Amino acid sequence: MKTFEKIETAPLWNRVRGQIKDALLAGRFEPGQTLTLRSLAEMFGTSVTPVRDAINHLVAQGVLEAGPRNAAVVPDVASDLLKEIIFVRAELEGRAAREAATRKSPELIAALSAKLESMRSLIRQRQLDTYLDVHRDFHFTIYESAGIPLLYEMIENLWLRTGPILTYVIPDYVVSLRGSDHHQKIVAAIEAGDGPTAEAEIVSDIEEAANYLLSCADEYGRIRRGQKLAHHPG
Repeated sequence: MKTFEKIETAPLWNRVRGQIKDALLAGRFEPGQTLTLRSLAEMFGTSVTPVRDAINHLVAQGVLEAGPRNAAVVPDVASDLLKEIIFVRAELEGRAAREAATRKSPELIAALSAKLESMRSLIRQRQLDTYLDVHRDFHFTIYESAGIPLLYEMIENLWLRTGPILTYVIPDYVVSLRGSDHHQKIVAAIEAGDGPTAEAEIVSDIEEAANYLLSCADEYGRIRRGQKLAHHPG
C-alpha cells in the first residue's frame, strides 16, 4: 500500500486534499478515526494551514465530519446510509459505463484489459491491498472515459464516503471472485459498444459487493470488519 508523500509546496491545500482523498479511497483511515490537523501536517510535511483548508473542503463535501478543535472525524457508515449510497452509485456509475461504451477506443480497451489481468494476477498472489488500488483504477478509467466531468466528480464523492469500509471486502469476498466476476463482462461490453450490458454489469458488480458489506453490519447497523456473515457471495 502506498505511503504518504511529502508535499514541498505548503500553500497548495488542494494537493493536501488530494492526498487525503487518496488515503480515504484506499481505506487507510478507519470509520470513527479522528484526524488531527497537526498529525496530518506532520505526515505531509506542511504547516497546519493548508491541512485546515483541505479538511474544511472535505467536511463541506460530507466526506469528513467536523470533530474536536483542530480535528476532523472519518464518518461511520451505517447500513441505511450505505444502501442510499449504493442506490445512487448504481445509477451514476451505470450511466457512466453506458456512455463509455459509446466512446470506446482501442486505447481504452487496452488499458482496461491490462488492469483486468493485473487484478486476476494479484488475486492469485493474494496481494489484496494492491488489488483494491488497481480495482479502483479500473473503475475510474471507465468513468473518466465517459467524458462527463461532473458525473465523474459525483461518483468520486460517493466512493470517498465509503472508502473507509471498502477494504472490508478483503480477503473473503475478493478471493471468492477467483478472477471470474463482472469485470471481464464489462470490458467485453464496452469493446462491443454495448452500453446497456456494460451498465448492467457495473450495477451487478456494485450491488454484489454491497450485499457483502451489508452482511458485515453489527447489531446497531454499523458496518464492521470481521463480522460473522449472514450471506457470502460465491
